[in-house]
Amino acid sequence: MGNSCSQPRNEAGPGARKLRKRRRGGMNIGLPQEVMINIPCNRVSRHGLPVEQATPDVGREVLLAALQHVAQYIAHRGKNFTVIAVGGAVNTLYLKSRSTTHDVNIFGSTFTNQARILLDEAVFDAQQHHQDLRTNWLNTKPQMWMKVPLHSELTAAAERQNVRVFDMPGLTIYAAPWEYAFSAKVNQILLGSDQARPYDLDDAVTYIHEYICAHDNQPVLVTTALDWARQFNHENTAEFLRTGINEAYGKRYGGKAFE
Repeated sequence: MGNSCSQPRNEAGPGARKLRKRRRGGMNIGLPQEVMINIPCNRVSRHGLPVEQATPDVGREVLLAALQHVAQYIAHRGKNFTVIAVGGAVNTLYLKSRSTTHDVNIFGSTFTNQARILLDEAVFDAQQHHQDLRTNWLNTKPQMWMKVPLHSELTAAAERQNVRVFDMPGLTIYAAPWEYAFSAKVNQILLGSDQARPYDLDDAVTYIHEYICAHDNQPVLVTTALDWARQFNHENTAEFLRTGINEAYGKRYGGKAFE
């Protein structure tokens, strides 16, 4: 089985690798920035056919063993990567609110395409050693919807939050900022997409509780959550926060999440 994980080609000479700007009608025009590689890279079978990306449930123990394999693979090559996880991996490994997850969704603006290629190799190698895993058991799907400034802001915010989902020489995984994780779940619920899951509301309540615990155990202003939605380009409504979220939050934790 092979893979295809290429970087954008630059047809200009070596000197053009440095950003050059020209004046055209008062506008600065430079070469395009390097496009981030996605993980997993496209894989093909021994017959040259694309390998379907499936996402079966993965249990906590298998997931932990696979991540340990990835960390060791990277560390043996003298590297150490830091990434940010959002979604089920955080629930399964850190919060332990679920025993399984479909995949490990990661992003991170601080590691290069060369680092991503090595990480992809490690992910593929782990899959070969753990038969419960499929091609995209670890992926960078979240970054596909992020603009560069937001990607950088969320990466920095996750590192400041300093909630470590996984930490070994070779690989550190931080949880995404709780406000982002919450807002993303609400967005998924309100849009009712094919990615929606029965546990989305429970996840949203769990994430906002973590945020509240980290901010003096005080309810969050509705306007604050609506500001998050605008910042992250998510859907949200005051009505859903005051009814759907507050009702579910009260049943589990008592009190209100939003006021």
